[in-house]
Amino acid sequence: MSGVLAGFLIVWVMIGVGWVVGRTGVLGPHGRYVLNRTTFFIASPALVLVGLLGSDISAVLSLPMLVAAISGLVTGALLVLTLRLFTARRGADLVITAISGSVVNGANMGFPIALYVLGDISHALPVILFQQAVYTPLYLFVLHRLTEGGVSGTSGVVRSIVGNPVIIASAVGIVLVLAGVHMPAVALEPIQSLADMAIPAMLLAYGLSLHGSRPLAKEDGYRGLIAVASVSKLLIMPIIALGVGLLLGMRGVSLYEVVVMAALPTAQNVYVAAARYRASENLARDTVLITTIGTVLVLLAISGLLGA
Repeated sequence: MSGVLAGFLIVWVMIGVGWVVGRTGVLGPHGRYVLNRTTFFIASPALVLVGLLGSDISAVLSLPMLVAAISGLVTGALLVLTLRLFTARRGADLVITAISGSVVNGANMGFPIALYVLGDISHALPVILFQQAVYTPLYLFVLHRLTEGGVSGTSGVVRSIVGNPVIIASAVGIVLVLAGVHMPAVALEPIQSLADMAIPAMLLAYGLSLHGSRPLAKEDGYRGLIAVASVSKLLIMPIIALGVGLLLGMRGVSLYEVVVMAALPTAQNVYVAAARYRASENLARDTVLITTIGTVLVLLAISGLLGA
């Protein structure tokens, strides 16, 4: 448990610094925009590439990815079914609630937690690869059909996924590892330097995004859906991951790792997608915030129960 506390202390200090930076305006009105783009287009791809080159690709693409896929898809499907059966919510509210409760923050929080709590960023890679390659294009396509209609957006969704630098870095890393290519240290050094910038920039950018927000505003009418999505993300999805991991024969540290990854908070990418399609933006934003706070207690409980 001390590792979890130490890891989150580091994470929240960095987020707090980002909030202070946003409040004081040190980086100007476009600071968060620049940090996000720097992380997305430069630092995160470098971090993924370095992580893959230093990992066992068979481990990345095996059981942990299967657990991430099953837990994410099943949780999302359960949310859709529950909302359709017991509420009148439809359309954007239903979709955003479902993905808010089942898409983990693999980049912004997954890498820091994997590094500071689990000791190696490679533990976050199976989740990120599944979400980038499968889940993200799936929910973007659904949102496009829902908000803009027609089927003409399929090629656009495909282009946006293929053009994602993290996916490109993942593909390059997997190809290099499978081909047995060993990059010389002098070639890896600049990539490693860029990768070292990713996690602090992610957390600073998230802290900047918290400044000026009004979470759980009554007039939004999303409090119930936020509660449902948050409970699903923090409790239901880790429980499903635990069950799937046990069924697949995972025990000890390996089981602990996949459950921790499933308990990560809602991805900021969900808010980005909601904003892009003008679909229940505040629902996504507030679920990100609530789950980011609540995941601390959940991970402490997981650490205690699994004895890792």
